Amino acid sequence: MTGEGRSPRAAVRHAVGRVLPAPVRKRVREGLDGARAAKRRRALLAADPGLRAAEGPHGAVIGRIAEDFTAAGAAEANLRLVVAAAEAAGLEYFLVPGHSPVRHVVGLRKADKKAFLESMRERYGDGDVYAARFSGERCTARGMYAEGALPTAVKNAQTIRFARIGLGPQGQVLAGLDYGCDVEFWRDGEEFAAQPDFDRKLDRVRVRIPAAMFAGAWVGPRPNRVADVLPAEARVPAHREVGGREYPTFEPFTRKLADDVDFPVDAVYMWVDGDDPAWAAERARYLGGDAAEHAHLGGASRYTSRDELKYSLRSLHAFAPFIRHVYIVTAGQTPDWLDTGHDGVTVVDHAEIFADPSALPVFSSHAIATQLHHIEGLSDHYLVLNDDLFFGQPSQAERFFHANGIAQLPFSPLQIGLGAVRPEDSAPNSAGKNVRALLEPDFGRFITRKFKHIPHPQLRPVLYELEKRYADAVDATSRSRFRDPRDIEFAAMLHHHYAMLTGRAVPGRSKLHYVDIYDPAAPERLAGILAARDGEFFCLNEVEPVPEREAEVRAMVRGFLEAYFPFPSPYERS
Repeated sequence: MTGEGRSPRAAVRHAVGRVLPAPVRKRVREGLDGARAAKRRRALLAADPGLRAAEGPHGAVIGRIAEDFTAAGAAEANLRLVVAAAEAAGLEYFLVPGHSPVRHVVGLRKADKKAFLESMRERYGDGDVYAARFSGERCTARGMYAEGALPTAVKNAQTIRFARIGLGPQGQVLAGLDYGCDVEFWRDGEEFAAQPDFDRKLDRVRVRIPAAMFAGAWVGPRPNRVADVLPAEARVPAHREVGGREYPTFEPFTRKLADDVDFPVDAVYMWVDGDDPAWAAERARYLGGDAAEHAHLGGASRYTSRDELKYSLRSLHAFAPFIRHVYIVTAGQTPDWLDTGHDGVTVVDHAEIFADPSALPVFSSHAIATQLHHIEGLSDHYLVLNDDLFFGQPSQAERFFHANGIAQLPFSPLQIGLGAVRPEDSAPNSAGKNVRALLEPDFGRFITRKFKHIPHPQLRPVLYELEKRYADAVDATSRSRFRDPRDIEFAAMLHHHYAMLTGRAVPGRSKLHYVDIYDPAAPERLAGILAARDGEFFCLNEVEPVPEREAEVRAMVRGFLEAYFPFPSPYERS
């Protein structure tokens, strides 16, 4: 101890307060606080071998190595840690219907905020739970309980996010602050209406009512999907189930909303094992001397397998729990890692869906796509995917369909070009031009745009309608053993434009990372995607394969996918 019985740290603070200007004092004190927090972080890591330091989308963090990961599971775990603290303090809480597709929101009365934060400190004060303040998607302040006192900006926030960080086997961040549980502190209506700047604050409330009607109501700190003002008569106790457990809420917060999608949505993959010797021999036999003719329409690289399907299914399991059933359409092949006994997946042979089996075998995705809607038991709304497509973030059915069944189309800024089909046109361009030639006479509309490489929403009744209306073009494409300049693109170009022109689809929005895996910049791009995890979808495509680089590219792709999706899905064999 020094001086007046102070510790060395306290003596430094005392000296700082006496001799330094205020701005300098602030910086020095922040430095001391930072040193103390760093020391506590080191102690926490040393005491618990299950914890590691990592770099996440919102900065450096300490997280725990996970044994499994789904977005829903991570969000539910953070909900439980918040609820445990509220229940330990004997506080009434309620679930609020937030806007996030995965994150849970808990409401507490503002009067209970102090007791709740004390309970959180008591339960998690020496641990790895984070508390953070967000403005939209941007983290503006955060702190970990083990570091000491939470930042004032966090404690003063009207909404605080709490989370444990989940790490993968390599120490990569899988579940960061974006999967935390938001706690909203709701004010009494009388207090809200009595504010001097009530008129200004009222502009931020979605439910506009006279000041007198706030009596007895609770007012939320931000909008939600139902109402941010809860009158006393609306606070009828109810429950909502999350992960098999019921949590308290209020009856209006349990209603099925007008924009909720409640119809089943399936997923359909077209897959081929290009390494299968029997399949490759059959393809070569039918291709014969026409290899050069078909090269520009898609060569052997289209069939190269790097186990992308396995990781795409992992992405589905992690981020798209709304999918009811998965269908994998193949030419009599089955991935050796696939658990065909799982009741959530079905392997479908081409022979089961082709209207005329004599058209088989076919080696063109254009042909196969014309028959997918024939799958027995397929939902009327479904997604069609290639195995090089991956979900990168939590998703929901509302991203692809509106509640009234209308599809949301992933338009691309890329265009198919003008003029008639030319021999040198790429397959997407020639197939798009052929679709344009079908639709323009019927609708007087000139289509120009392509679609992004993301899961494509499909309306099964529309596809049956197209099969009849444009029977000759559909039948001819179904019989194209290999891609042909006369093909139509059925599942995207024709389905999407026709659905929009007949009032059953509208433009949607999506964030896609598209990576040409043979591009020299691909390693850097993949590293950025892995670090940020900010894309709803990503596509790992190959524009111009370089055979001598295949081993290098295969290792790069497998390494990236294993880091992004390190845990097996239920669709894989044990």
